[in-house]
Amino acid sequence: MAAEGTIQFAYNLTERSTPLPDYAELAAWRTIFFRLDLIGQHPDRYDGFGYGNMSAKLSDDDSFVITASQTSGEEKLSAEQLVTVAEVNLGRFWVEAQGSEPPSSETLTHAMIYAADQRVRTVFHIHCSEIWQHRDALNLPETQASVAYGSPDMVTAVADLLEEHQSRPLVFATAGHTDGIFALSTHARDCGGLLMAYYAKALALANVDD
Repeated sequence: MAAEGTIQFAYNLTERSTPLPDYAELAAWRTIFFRLDLIGQHPDRYDGFGYGNMSAKLSDDDSFVITASQTSGEEKLSAEQLVTVAEVNLGRFWVEAQGSEPPSSETLTHAMIYAADQRVRTVFHIHCSEIWQHRDALNLPETQASVAYGSPDMVTAVADLLEEHQSRPLVFATAGHTDGIFALSTHARDCGGLLMAYYAKALALANVDD
């Protein structure tokens, strides 16, 4: 199994050809998640790798922006930390990207979600031990424990999960990716708001456990 946070696909990275559309809302949610330690980077967690990533379709074409690999350790999201994914080949595990940093190691999972459901325009991936540990009690859909993060198996597993669970917005857990929680929706506010609601429910359950 690959180390947490490592990129497992091939990619071509070129300079961005057009200016980034407005990403202020995405940046605001990044700051919220960072302050709650749901996105970040610590030497004593996940072998020191950054955790959590975010993406959004900010234009009318099939491209999307995603946070760059290993940039989760900063509170404020800058333009340099966003990568434009212009083209994806899921069969070849290949990404054409524009920006100054490599795309997130979870880029193909995000790309598959967008390809599977045209209604989805925002995907948030956080790490929350409280939600993850109480995922059964919260009735969250989940990928199997045998499915590793960022792998072809994860792409397939998430595709199957989206087919089975048609409601949107949707939150699901990755049983084989410790603490991994995804949210997807048309609007960033729905992704963020739903994650906050599940976080509150999970904290309530944790209090009962204590």
